[in-house]
Amino acid sequence: MESVNIGVVGSGEMARLYVESIVKYNEGVRLVGITGGTRAAKLASDRGVEHVADLDTMLNRADIDALVIATPHQVHAEQVIAAAEHGKHVLLEKPMATNVPDCDAMIDACNRAGVTLAIIKTLRYSGVFGRAKKLIDDGRIGEVRMIQETSLFPAGHSAKKWATEPESGGVLLDRGCHIFDGLRWLIGDEAVRLFARVTTYETMGYENLNAMIQVEFSRGALAQVWMGHEVPEPIFPGSGYLWRIWGEHGLIEANNHGKLMLSADGKWEEIWEMPPSGGAEFEPGPLMERHYRQTQEFVDAVRFGRPPTVSGEDGRAAVEMVQATHLSSMSGSAVNLPLPRTKGGLQFDGATVPREKIPG
Repeated sequence: MESVNIGVVGSGEMARLYVESIVKYNEGVRLVGITGGTRAAKLASDRGVEHVADLDTMLNRADIDALVIATPHQVHAEQVIAAAEHGKHVLLEKPMATNVPDCDAMIDACNRAGVTLAIIKTLRYSGVFGRAKKLIDDGRIGEVRMIQETSLFPAGHSAKKWATEPESGGVLLDRGCHIFDGLRWLIGDEAVRLFARVTTYETMGYENLNAMIQVEFSRGALAQVWMGHEVPEPIFPGSGYLWRIWGEHGLIEANNHGKLMLSADGKWEEIWEMPPSGGAEFEPGPLMERHYRQTQEFVDAVRFGRPPTVSGEDGRAAVEMVQATHLSSMSGSAVNLPLPRTKGGLQFDGATVPREKIPG
């Protein structure tokens, strides 16, 4: 395929980032149209492309090869399945879905249709995080033994209030899917056991704002996730997306919006520091780079018929770990992964837990 014709579904903040990526930075791709949301018409007008009336119209357009879907979490499954049935490749905003059975249905639909399904995980493409992964892959710290991930934020931090609502899966799903994907990716292994407690301390109209999660991986690596969205201000410095990685013979400290530090050969060394963004909106800086790198990777996967770097299975694994977190907290017990599946929900502790009863 010489060039990929793409339609964008959604018009919120994330959709705008992908529109800018396609229009300004990506190669081998053409933005055909935008649909969905109250801001779609203006976004299309601003970028000189067609405002498509609705998703059904876009799906039936022969001149659209692929979709970038950036819509609320709870509609991902129906939209991806519809796209697959119309032969469209899909790049889907995280989280993949609000539950594991929906993820399975999406993967099955795309496999049957022979279309590419890729999940957006921009953390993999960030300057600090990508370089941390390279240090690990290059053997600078040896086999990963432990990771501590800290995501602490003051009350009211998230501007995406809809993402904290139960029907959208809640804040644990919205943020946790990034964290769990990051753990799997850095360690290069699958989780086999998880124990967690999820809680909310104040009445803020939302649930499941804080969690402490312990994860064991198949080769023996251990991870701890400390997530909080009610932290008193001023919060701990640098505690949003802070990763401390212990390897066989070295350490890495990665602040996703700050510095990447390496302890090896008897000393600490600064590997890289993310420069300040500033300047014009959507400038070609480190924040924008993570988005256009992922959209380019998707475009290249479609053009050259190769698997995407972040697959539907990757997206599913992160959602499964979020659901395991809730199951562990609800039961007070550790949960083994993968979760056994039944038609009506997830098999856990000798009984089937209906999917609608499992948050996120």
